[in-house]
Order: sequence, then C-alpha cells, then structure tokens
Amino acid sequence: MELENIVANTVYLKAREGGGGKRKGKSKKWKQILKFPHISKCLHKKDDIHISYEFLVEQQPIGNQLFRLYCSTRPELAKAIKFLDQVVNI
Repeated sequence: MELENIVANTVYLKAREGGGGKRKGKSKKWKQILKFPHISKCLHKKDDIHISYEFLVEQQPIGNQLFRLYCSTRPELAKAIKFLDQVVNI
C-alpha cells in the first residue's frame, strides 16, 4: 500500500510540474538537431550521388524491399523476381 502511495504522489507531482501536454518530448534542442537543411543547401549533393540499380537495389536494404514490393504488383515483373531469386540461390 505504501508503494502505491509513493507512485501516486510521484505521478501527481509530475502532473503539477507540467511535464505533459503538447510540448512533451519536443525540446528546442532536439527540434534543432532533427531539422532538415533547406533544399538550396542540398542541391549540390544530387550530382554527387551515383544512382544505379546496383546502388539502389543491391546495396540499400530498403531499396531492395521497395523494388520487390513494386515488382509484386505487376505479374510480368513478379516472374523476373522469381527468376532473380533462383539465380541468387545457385
């Protein structure tokens, strides 16, 4: 019973401090850290990235999953994925 009172009092005090609400977990520091740079600061990066099938599908795990998901929506491409899986297993 005493432990329950301690927990209840702690929760009550935290609620009075105003720890909840809209700003819960959204400190200015974290907002600044997680903020994306403006697009004008990133345009030069576009030329540095070499986009190819090997880079997007074979090296990037999410790219591989998205490619397979896309191919599963079309019957003619689903056959190609099945063939690719068989070739990889050899």
